[in-house]
Amino acid sequence: MKGKPLVDPHQDWFLLSGKREGGFTFLKFTRLLDTKDCEHDLPITSDTIRVIWAYNNAIPESEDGMAYHGPATRGSKSINLLEPAQNKGALLPASAVRYDFLNRNVSLPAEKTTYWCEAFKKPSINTKQHLVKYAPVIQKGNKGVVHHMTLFACYTPFDESLPEHGYNCYGNSKPDTMIGCGQPMALWAVGGEDFYFPPDVGFSLGAEGDPMYFILETHYDNPQERTDIVDNSGMSLWYTPEIRKYDAGMAGVGNLVGNFMMIPPRQKSFQISGICNSNCTQAAIPPEGVKTFAYILHTHIAGQKIHVRQYRDEQLVDVLAHDDNYDFNYQQLRWLKKEKTIMPGDSLIVDCFYSSTDRASLTLGGIATTEEMCVVYIYYYPRSEFATCRSLVSPWDQFSILGMNESLANFDVESTDEPNHWTKLLQNAEWTPSLTSALQRVQLKGENYHICQKGDASQFPELPPLISKYPSYVGPVKDRVQDCLSSNASTVSTTVSALEMTTTTADNSANSQVKGFTVGIIVLFLIQMCI
Repeated sequence: MKGKPLVDPHQDWFLLSGKREGGFTFLKFTRLLDTKDCEHDLPITSDTIRVIWAYNNAIPESEDGMAYHGPATRGSKSINLLEPAQNKGALLPASAVRYDFLNRNVSLPAEKTTYWCEAFKKPSINTKQHLVKYAPVIQKGNKGVVHHMTLFACYTPFDESLPEHGYNCYGNSKPDTMIGCGQPMALWAVGGEDFYFPPDVGFSLGAEGDPMYFILETHYDNPQERTDIVDNSGMSLWYTPEIRKYDAGMAGVGNLVGNFMMIPPRQKSFQISGICNSNCTQAAIPPEGVKTFAYILHTHIAGQKIHVRQYRDEQLVDVLAHDDNYDFNYQQLRWLKKEKTIMPGDSLIVDCFYSSTDRASLTLGGIATTEEMCVVYIYYYPRSEFATCRSLVSPWDQFSILGMNESLANFDVESTDEPNHWTKLLQNAEWTPSLTSALQRVQLKGENYHICQKGDASQFPELPPLISKYPSYVGPVKDRVQDCLSSNASTVSTTVSALEMTTTTADNSANSQVKGFTVGIIVLFLIQMCI
């Protein structure tokens, strides 16, 4: 559509400066985080925001005289405008050594989803080092295929019998020794960038009790089921002998991944929740607690919103993470503006909301992009045995409201060998409004099965069976409500990056070009903010 951008009748964006340098146009402008203009603007929050931009080299004579920008001078990007800035140069010491974990000529099969695992020995270090940075290495031409990567730390001696060229992570060829690799150490997902640890925190390598080897798990998304893709993507790690004050740990919280997670079709918003039980944090977290400093949210393409709430003594303590505009294609590790403390005995509730309005059949949980997940990984320090704390609503409670218990009386829920007869029954169900409402009630009120694991994937032996109801003291998630009357607001100032917006106009027309460019970009940005 080539319609002219609409002019906001209430202008809330103010240009502070503009310049041309090196063939790029830079703009610095300001706007209230919340303009209270509910009809035309959205508040700028810590949620993901989709920014669009466009420009034309022709100088407009008026606001109504802007020419069409053309297909080559426009773009968009999901971004967190309020993300705390990292002083990246200061966070990577000169002594840091780079070490690569790269897949080795992985030939993708004709399958839409592949999880490929490669085993790697640890770097040749005999004294303690600290991992301080990691970054994705995506093979040229495979950017649209590599969906996400997880580097797992393994705490048992390296198994020389591991396949030399990797294996299907969730297939029959999965080695038994990988079961002890339950500690995520580094994560990257589509849209993500390099990650730097805080100046006083690093992930310990080379010391007693540290990882003995590593497993790189790569999720390949191959919707066309091509057979001509060969990949050598992976991760680069930087470690240093300059030991920092704290060792980092990572824990996964949320819902257990599996087909017992069910999202009915044609739903505008359906909630799935995962519980990190207070008994687990009591056993896994040291008495002084742990401090969280970064996290990554993860669902697949139906995910719309994710919230992580922290409870202590049945009272809401904090909201650790919150994104009401979750974008599957922007899964960046996010820094907390202020570190937050999790104490032993706290509960963490992860709420994921999904839209299935474009789906005619049931969506199940699983590893494929078209299936769903509800997982949040959090970085914390000091490192403890806190590694996995997730839950799953009782399958039998869900089957009961679907009237399937009799059909599945002899079905082994934990079996992975027999065909998924029950999934066929689910897909054939008639998802009436009453049935959908009943399943939603079970999700929020039914019994939950929990797992609480250490980094080597072993259970905490001192814990009782972790079966509980969704906590009765946990209230519904409240959406942010924009106040259209109050005048209290703070200000945000943003400098447009030359990497995002460029022009090739000659330098001698810089002043007039900045003026024309400003009108176009601000109007377009306002339009997007209102969608």
